[in-house]
Amino acid sequence: MRKSHLFLLASVASLLFPAIGANCQATTPGATTASPAVQLKPYTASDQSASAGVPSGWQVTKGEQTVIQMTGPQGETVFLGNTMVARNAAFQPGQRAANGIDLSMPYAAPLPQKLAMILQQGAATSGKPLSQFTLTSATPLQLPATLGQCTRIVAGFSGQQGPMKVMAVFCSLPLDAGGTYKNILLMAQAPAAVAAQSAPTAQAIFSSYRIPTPWLQKKLAPHTVAPPVSAGTAGAAAMMNRSTILGAAGANNSANCFDLSVLRQTPTYDLPRSCGGTKPD
Repeated sequence: MRKSHLFLLASVASLLFPAIGANCQATTPGATTASPAVQLKPYTASDQSASAGVPSGWQVTKGEQTVIQMTGPQGETVFLGNTMVARNAAFQPGQRAANGIDLSMPYAAPLPQKLAMILQQGAATSGKPLSQFTLTSATPLQLPATLGQCTRIVAGFSGQQGPMKVMAVFCSLPLDAGGTYKNILLMAQAPAAVAAQSAPTAQAIFSSYRIPTPWLQKKLAPHTVAPPVSAGTAGAAAMMNRSTILGAAGANNSANCFDLSVLRQTPTYDLPRSCGGTKPD
């Protein structure tokens, strides 16, 4: 589920490093056709791990392990569901992945800085030059603390293809027992000249992205699982059973909240209280 996908980011990192962005305004939860003006054809990954709508003239270039990547006819690219595992430590650009860890970066760093480090890491490992990025805005998403932090980010940049615009939804999940944490990214980029025209299409693609609950639970699960409690006594066994039940309930709620808030972009007033919203559960 957590496949690095840094090689995908590396191919565009020299363009995207300046572009930590997401012109992802909150929208009403949508189906495959999130907007009447944007017609999307349903696409499901071969392993059934994710689905999304594909606009006419666009091509899917990757679809597996909850990741869907597609390109548009005017130089647009959309990445959905990329997951990078970070160790909570000082950032070391160019660090080689090991034991499932993609990079080191401080957990306390602001989300825009984390995304910049991820893109810089992708560029460093591929030998691509980096450009300065200009952050336009970062709008936090309402989520329960157990899910970590998510934000919509907007930025612009100039790269090898000229002026570009990017929109993204970026999440850092909580630290796990091993001092590591997952980072999940939905990102779209387009040449500045067509960005305004392409934005509704990108937003519709984002809104159409879906991950089945079992896959989403795995995606949101800690990279390093805490060691099991010893079941040497009946009391310990009972505690383990209770922990298992509570853990399953928590996983279901986390998956539901992530789906509603991050993927479906549900407004706060329509989010249940268990997801950080105001609507009764």
